[in-house]
Amino acid sequence: MNISKQGEIIPIFPTPIVRANIGRYFTKKEHQLFLTDIPMWKDEQAGMFNHQSKDFYLFDSHADILGDVKKFCEHELKRYLENIEGVDTDLAGLRITQSWLNKTKPQEYHHLHHHGNSYISGVLYICCLPNDHINFENRLHGMFNNMNFPIKKPTIWSANGISENVTEGDLIIFPSWVPHFVNLNETKNRERISLSFNTFPIGEFGICESANHLKL
Repeated sequence: MNISKQGEIIPIFPTPIVRANIGRYFTKKEHQLFLTDIPMWKDEQAGMFNHQSKDFYLFDSHADILGDVKKFCEHELKRYLENIEGVDTDLAGLRITQSWLNKTKPQEYHHLHHHGNSYISGVLYICCLPNDHINFENRLHGMFNNMNFPIKKPTIWSANGISENVTEGDLIIFPSWVPHFVNLNETKNRERISLSFNTFPIGEFGICESANHLKL
């Protein structure tokens, strides 16, 4: 009897998440801004489980200090569009809209959420905890299959979520609709600090003759 070879797995319609690193230490001015100079707040009654900056336009209000960081983020957004979506970035691109700081202090966490009114979102890690990571959930899990097989081993094809390891300087870029969260900070005296941002498309889209042409 002939034994067939193991079948080839062909991934279709995957969700792309990109990790890049800024490739340098943060400057003294950048560190001072992130660690001490940006006013933070937390409103537990409003459902906040960690601290966020009061300013949600940091790249604009601190352009003198964060200009290089913003250029790095914009460069990676352009690479995302070109390499993953095949976009002609001479005609269309992404504009960073809001940008804000997150601080997860001991016994705090960042709840499960996604980013509305945004196309691609990003998180740049300033300070990380030991073995730090960001968690993504599969929004489509169980939507098209209601069978609950007994699981012998988890796979990337059946997973309800995935944890992506992060280190300082890492930038994680992902579609804004992907649900994500970070776990409880179980350290006694360390903070997880990250800079998040949203984007919106700009440029020229569609085809005039198809009546779907758009300029933003």
